Amino acid sequence: MRTRRGRAQRIRAAESGAEVVASGPAPDVTWEDLSEAEQAALKRMNRGRYPDLDEALGERLTHLGLAVRRPEGTGISRKGRALVIDRLLEGRREDPDR
Repeated sequence: MRTRRGRAQRIRAAESGAEVVASGPAPDVTWEDLSEAEQAALKRMNRGRYPDLDEALGERLTHLGLAVRRPEGTGISRKGRALVIDRLLEGRREDPDR
């Protein structure tokens, strides 16, 4: 049975004012694929609003599927949040005294 989850998500995103980009699936990205600036921006966005995010950097993170554009500005996506959390947990596994 075919689900309509993708359509429903696009409708909810449109209703919330989030910009929906239909450029195809975002490429798979690992933490190591990101530059230090991209990593720092994702960590900062994971903590909350980041109004000083460089526009070009925001566009790049959005293209990678790690951020989304919202009426109040660019914010971290679920994929971006999962990447940051995975990295933070990996760091704890490497250094159990943290």
